[in-house]
Amino acid sequence: ITAGKYAGRKAVIVKNFDNGNGKRNYGHAVVAGVDRFPRKITRSMTKKQVSRRSRVKPFVKTVNYNHVLPTRYSLDLALDKAQTIPKDPAEKRRVTGFVKNA
Repeated sequence: ITAGKYAGRKAVIVKNFDNGNGKRNYGHAVVAGVDRFPRKITRSMTKKQVSRRSRVKPFVKTVNYNHVLPTRYSLDLALDKAQTIPKDPAEKRRVTGFVKNA
């Protein structure tokens, strides 16, 4: 992703809309990615510190094709439930949790 809040983050295209649809009359894609990667762990850290530093924070977002830098890599994941982004915050949190476990 090249622009916005998640600029520089790695993401995977879950579903693409080449011609646009509904409110978005431009080419866009639903992407799922990693907002915060796990941090380095050393031997002297406690279990609590290790568990906190091992967490991954995912995101699910609709992104314009102009703000995506494609690579030659492809990935096979079952992200069927993340193909649409709900308006309800609780439902969106559930979808993000699903992406985290995938």
